[in-house]
This record gives sequence, C-alpha cells and structure tokens, in this order.
Amino acid sequence: MARQKTELSEKHWKALKLAEEGSLNIGEICKEMGWDPKYYYNLRTGNIEGAGYISELFSREYKKIEGKRDQTIKSLVKENTVAAQELIKRTLTELKLRKQLTLDENKLLGALTNTLEKFSPAVSKADSSYNYVKALTSEDLLREFKRLKSIAEQSFDRSPTSQPNDLNQ
Repeated sequence: MARQKTELSEKHWKALKLAEEGSLNIGEICKEMGWDPKYYYNLRTGNIEGAGYISELFSREYKKIEGKRDQTIKSLVKENTVAAQELIKRTLTELKLRKQLTLDENKLLGALTNTLEKFSPAVSKADSSYNYVKALTSEDLLREFKRLKSIAEQSFDRSPTSQPNDLNQ
C-alpha cells in the first residue's frame, strides 16, 4: 500500500494562494498549475478517490480560504449597503426641500424608489419557519427533490390529464 501524504506540497500551497488572491478563475488556476479541472475539483471537495488522500488536507485549507472570502464579501456588502442608504437618504432629503421638481429629478426619484424596492427583501429569515438543512434527513431531502421535480415536469405537460367521459354511452 502506498504511503499517505501528510503535508501539502508547494504546488498545492501555490494553488491555494492563487485561489485566495481571487484574481484567477478555476480554469486559469488549473492551467497555471498544469492540472486537469476535474482533479482540482476533487482536491477542493476532498474526494479521496479522485485526488488521493492529500485532497482531505487541501479541502480543509480551501474551506478556510472560502470562509475568509465569504466574511470579506459580507462585510463589504454591509458597508456598501449603509453607504448606499445614506446617499439615497441625502438625495431624497434634498429633493423634498424643493417646491418644483424637474423632469430629471422626477426620474431620479423614480429610480431611487425602484432601487429601494429591489433592495428591500420580500422575505426575511425570521419569517421562514421551515429550514431544509435542519428539518430534513438526506432521504427526506431526496424525496422532496423528486416531488418538486415531478411537479415542475408536470407543469410543462399541457396535455389533458384524463380523457373526458362520453356521456352517451
């Protein structure tokens, strides 16, 4: 039996560094490293059969990088949201003080209103009491997926579900 690797190689660390920088997409990282995209996918997902035992280590490190990136994105979205809301508030306050609005100002007001409408979530997390991840087992999720798939497939079938009965028989 082959000896299992216990450390990531320099090539693996380089791939992780490229992923962390975020300037290259997956295909470009694979090209840079000389890897098949399927191999890189197996590394990222920890698939031992596809990439060997090193994929477990690589996957752990990759998930750390993804976590950091997700936190950064959430932080940026939050900051940009606050900045956008403040800008909209200032603009609306200025427009409110004017007696007569020009056509361009009316268009701006409409655009800001539409932006606020699109920005505001229709459903909040607090309103949803059903959670697939916590409420269902994997078997239940599979059953639910099959049920929803059949509903979706039936919605495309526009043929009648049954033939009308002949009343003259």
